Amino acid sequence: MPLNPIDTLSRKDIRQLQLERLQTTLNRAYFNVDFYRHRMDSLELLPEDVATFEDLRRFPFTTRRDLADHYPYGLFAVPLRSIVRLKVSSPMLRDRGHPIVVGFTRHDVGMWQALMMRLYEQLEVTDRDIVQVAFNFALFPGALTFNQAAESIGATLAPSATISATLQLQIMQDFRSTVLATTAAFALHLAETMKRQQLEPANLHLKIVLIGPDPLAEETRTHLERAFGAPVYGLYGVSEMVEPGIAGECPAKNGLHWAEDQFLAEIIDPATGEAVRQGQEGELVITTLTAEGYPIVRYRTGDVTVWHESPCPCGRSLARISPIARRTDNRLSVRGIPLYPEQLEAMLASIDPAIDDLRLVVHTRHGIGERLEILLARQPDREFLQGGRAHYQEFLRSHVRRALGLGVRIQLVERDRLPREGLIRKTIFKRADTPYDQRR
Repeated sequence: MPLNPIDTLSRKDIRQLQLERLQTTLNRAYFNVDFYRHRMDSLELLPEDVATFEDLRRFPFTTRRDLADHYPYGLFAVPLRSIVRLKVSSPMLRDRGHPIVVGFTRHDVGMWQALMMRLYEQLEVTDRDIVQVAFNFALFPGALTFNQAAESIGATLAPSATISATLQLQIMQDFRSTVLATTAAFALHLAETMKRQQLEPANLHLKIVLIGPDPLAEETRTHLERAFGAPVYGLYGVSEMVEPGIAGECPAKNGLHWAEDQFLAEIIDPATGEAVRQGQEGELVITTLTAEGYPIVRYRTGDVTVWHESPCPCGRSLARISPIARRTDNRLSVRGIPLYPEQLEAMLASIDPAIDDLRLVVHTRHGIGERLEILLARQPDREFLQGGRAHYQEFLRSHVRRALGLGVRIQLVERDRLPREGLIRKTIFKRADTPYDQRR
């Protein structure tokens, strides 16, 4: 399959294109978004003063709190009548009670779809393929783009979405699906179901498996490739921009090719905010280059990665990022659902003020969080909210499930039986300032 023209631009041409589009973004932000105009005015900085990428570093970072503080439409650069799609962050990704609301114009939706088409074509998906998209669309609205992009390249969509693993596998066989797109957790569930049913990979027709939106661990990739008998590729996106679509792997599996024509990336030291050398690990910072409805300048993603501009065996000149290594904050993901421990703690405390302390334990397999367990300690001699102990645990469990869209296990323990402070396997402690590490 011939390469997209953007894939073969020289590094010089890519940087020139980015600088031109950066000027457009800064002007759009300055003249249409009060938040950015006030920032630039306070710095005595006008869009035309940013003549180089180094000039951009004078500009402060944008954070999740900035986005939440302007809920719901304070960062939109166009009138609401020009917005055709709204995207709202999950309940556990709120900041000080507010969700993050992103708006997309018709142009933005088209750009997102075009990026997803590019990622399909990068993996040689064509109009001869049958694509099975197995996501929970309510929990991951970005999955719609998998469908739209597949239709746009002429591929056939197999009916699936949120049906059970058994039915997914039946559809895979009956419709001869060649592409499976899903989360790592559900892919592992499909693999386990295949093993129980003694279904061999040779009975399927899969050509590739696409995993998102969470990072794809090598341990997970190896296990899934063995189970499905097909190569497994990772995708990258940011919920505050487009997810997925910003980056994706090619057949060389040599990192995720970055959509440099649409997003400007920086890699910084998370502690100092200063740029790091190419090839050095750091936090990913992104600026949109063509977004109309929701331009974002220097957004700190919290994702830690490495930037690569060396040639890729596939022939594409676009730079690549390494798979996300970890987070700079305490956000975690369980079965593809992101959450912040302190927000879950606040929700539980609002339900039962007698909760004295808690721990979250993420049980992992093949490098991903598959099950969440909550260990709770209550103040002694306080009556349960709902009947006895068993009813109380079920009462809390149902509240958490409704909030997260995720089943959890809740255990009541004595306070002195809680894990001690510090890292114990995959224990995430309740306080936001407690050090921890999500790496394997």
